[in-house]
Amino acid sequence: MDAAEDIKSRLDVADIVSEYVPLKPAGSGSFRACCPFHQEKTPSFYVNRPRQSWHCFGCDQGGDIISFIEKMEGMEFREALELLAQKAGVELPQFDTKKSSEKKRLQEVNDLAAKFFHAQLTSSPDAQIARAYVQKRGLDDLTTDVWRIGYAPEGWRGLSDALKAKDVTEEELVKAGLALKSDRGGVYDRFRGRLMFTICDVHGNVVGFTGRILVQDSQEGKYVNTPETLIYKKSNVLYGLHAAKGEIKRQDLAVIVEGNMDVVSSHQFNINNVVASSGTALTQEQLALLKRFSTNLAIAFDADAAGNAATVRGLDLARNLDFNIRIIVLPPEAGKDPDDAVRKNPELWKQAIKDALPVVEWLYRNAFRGQDASSPEGKKKIAAAFLPELLRISNAVERDAWLKRLANDLGVSDEAMREALRATRSPFATRSTPTVAPKPPSEATKPSKSRDDELIERIQAILILKPDLLPLAQASLGEYDLPDTTENLLNYLAVFADREFQDQSLEALKAELEANCRTLRESRLARRMADLEQQMRDAERIGDTALINELLTQFQSLNP
Repeated sequence: MDAAEDIKSRLDVADIVSEYVPLKPAGSGSFRACCPFHQEKTPSFYVNRPRQSWHCFGCDQGGDIISFIEKMEGMEFREALELLAQKAGVELPQFDTKKSSEKKRLQEVNDLAAKFFHAQLTSSPDAQIARAYVQKRGLDDLTTDVWRIGYAPEGWRGLSDALKAKDVTEEELVKAGLALKSDRGGVYDRFRGRLMFTICDVHGNVVGFTGRILVQDSQEGKYVNTPETLIYKKSNVLYGLHAAKGEIKRQDLAVIVEGNMDVVSSHQFNINNVVASSGTALTQEQLALLKRFSTNLAIAFDADAAGNAATVRGLDLARNLDFNIRIIVLPPEAGKDPDDAVRKNPELWKQAIKDALPVVEWLYRNAFRGQDASSPEGKKKIAAAFLPELLRISNAVERDAWLKRLANDLGVSDEAMREALRATRSPFATRSTPTVAPKPPSEATKPSKSRDDELIERIQAILILKPDLLPLAQASLGEYDLPDTTENLLNYLAVFADREFQDQSLEALKAELEANCRTLRESRLARRMADLEQQMRDAERIGDTALINELLTQFQSLNP
């Protein structure tokens, strides 16, 4: 047995898929869910436990446990195999490091850098300023170990020289975003004199770093981040998701904060479903990551970011992707951010999460923020900010209740507010954020199936479910044979059979089978007769009497 088959024999496809999407029973050994690969409201994604396969009838994608991980994680075959091998406890055969992918190598280089930075923080005499800062922020040794927090020394080549001694090339240092090329030749460290936060992807692979300045009067920026590299795309990463994903799934809630320290402090006090957007508005890629684990979000915005356009666009995107969103508002006594709240009293932060506002309530309050609700100009601006949100509310009673509240709080008549609402454009038309993910090419270009193809699928699916009905199918089809099936098609048909026919009685299945076979036979017969008619017309044009008579005999035998 090769490694792939060994892995598949130890893992269950339903267990693995359920780590990404919630599955519901759909017959004996089958489960269904909304497809994680395209947007849909009616579940068309099925997992078949007996055959260890999956298939989506919406985007026509399917396969086994390995292909699911490849597609879900955007991995190559070897990477997916390694991920599953860890879960299965299977040791993969060794392969030449020189032949490993560039992506894998850059992860290894970043991992070496994380070890170097952490060693500097724990043991270097020059890192005393960093250790004092960590102590001031209340982080214990276990937390700094778990989160791989470190220190980049002041020198120009501390990291570069240390990693070159471990056979890391200057080219690899630059590609990993750890060093920059010098005008004088060689390279120098990107991160110097900073507290280092290690950034991991959802699997825990080190993909980058954030460096925080420790000398406050420095002319440099407060934070320096790894630039875009082959393995680090800021819009694709949520800080802490590798550590938080299990708790997010268990609680069915992801708490999103702004900064790295907000995440680290929360986890130190066992609030473990917290991740950070690292100061950016939520992106399509980040939301796709989160959707594997929960569609419920509680978001804590920095006060300065709460009203800006990028923040609202991120919220729009999440709402259009069917996330349930609440907004966390810290009470004044909690401090300016979650890190402050946790260090003052973890219960303040926990309570703030519980008391998070529904997103429409938060948007309503935010519309009044910084405006004079008593002046005509202020009333106009508040209404302009909130009225587009009313157009998103499909329930007429709920929408009317919000409209009356707004009219009352602004001191205007309900009719005036309704007139303003009628003149308001939909938020879908005024904002540039795409409302849904584009369809995958396979779905957008997928040809439609013919009626005969659909009939054949239904017949074959019934026979997979009830092989004893094969003689009935053969008798109903007469001289016509069914096409052979490949392994992939068998997997697809097994899932299709569970979805369509699992709950039908034997008599109902027989009736369905006979009807489909009869319709297929009649369709093929009609097509054959039409083909003979065309051949006879062609024979008439060239005056081939013998061929005409032969074709006529065939035609009459089909239509006695």
